[in-house]
Amino acid sequence: MLSPRRLAATAAPLAAIILGGLALLVLADLITFGAAATAVAFLVTLAALALALLTVRRIDGKAHRIDLRMKKHEAELARSTAALKNIETRLDVLVRAVEDSAARRADDLGAILASLGEDRVNAMAQAREVQELREEVRALATKDRV
Repeated sequence: MLSPRRLAATAAPLAAIILGGLALLVLADLITFGAAATAVAFLVTLAALALALLTVRRIDGKAHRIDLRMKKHEAELARSTAALKNIETRLDVLVRAVEDSAARRADDLGAILASLGEDRVNAMAQAREVQELREEVRALATKDRV
């Protein structure tokens, strides 16, 4: 596709040749000055239309490239969204597993502490019994001595 500079570089010599030819025709009285002016106006209009068409095509090409980039980014975003949903699902599973493990650990610790508490209570009761037995033995020992 021609760029605006290339189009201008191509059109400038052609315009000079055409203007020179029209000037020669007017000087040779082959066409009137009004007809030459009308031809120049027509050529300027055609050049403006060609430039407008070229500009529109370039803008359309840029819009098409932008559209392709947007589709590419949308596809990447869709892949990223799917990956994030997958990660979120995995995290939910891990969170549930950690919560279940924490609940089991809390139950186990509660059972261990309850067991330790029972053992301590039993140990205290046994310690009292032992203390009572010692006192009875001492009391019997002092009776036997007397």
